[in-house]
Amino acid sequence: MEKRNERSFSRPARDRKPSDRKPSDRKPSDRKPSDRKPSDRKPFRKREEPRRIRKFSDPEIPEGITGEELEKRERYQLTGLAKENADTVAKHLVALSMFLETDPERAYWHGQSASFRAGRLALVRERAGIAALKSGRFDVAQKELKAAFRISGNQAILAYIAETERSLGNPRKGLETIGKVDQSKLKDAEEVELRIVSAACRLDLGQPDAAVVTLTCKQLNNKEAVWSERLQTAYKNALTAAGR
Repeated sequence: MEKRNERSFSRPARDRKPSDRKPSDRKPSDRKPSDRKPSDRKPFRKREEPRRIRKFSDPEIPEGITGEELEKRERYQLTGLAKENADTVAKHLVALSMFLETDPERAYWHGQSASFRAGRLALVRERAGIAALKSGRFDVAQKELKAAFRISGNQAILAYIAETERSLGNPRKGLETIGKVDQSKLKDAEEVELRIVSAACRLDLGQPDAAVVTLTCKQLNNKEAVWSERLQTAYKNALTAAGR
């Protein structure tokens, strides 16, 4: 058999003339990365978060407060801060808790000081948000509480966010927020807070019977807990609104 001539499929090399242009004469798109001057390259800029500016002075911390009054698990969350700053934040958080019910305005400023110093900690933003809520600064409270929830994902915070929505005139949005809560992850005190806020939203929407149903829970039988009085009061108000 005759062997067929194998054809070569490679194309003949073509003579290429070197470019007469110097690298500096070429268009930017024609230049190689190595040909480009440092001034031609865009500098890489790291995206920075907007810097918080303090517009207030620190409130005076009462004598006797050391910061050691915080629970150990709470104090542990401050260990990522510089020691001096951690000590100051701890003192502000203790003062916040001290004045929360008796002097909400003073508690608010302690919360803001702690938030300014340790704004990336969920514990701090949550406490600052609750203090803002108690003092009637609902927009500030919502900002602080949403930041706390983004950081930690703690379901209990949603009850307070729902309360800010209601206080800002959006009870329906408050109920929508409550609907996102996984109640199986809540402790008794957290569940009671959620029910009280939910019932308040129902009353604002003109649904007193639904408010009564919301507050009818096993915790009503507990007369000793710190939250029992608030729950009983909310339940009685709902019954009155429903005409019972």
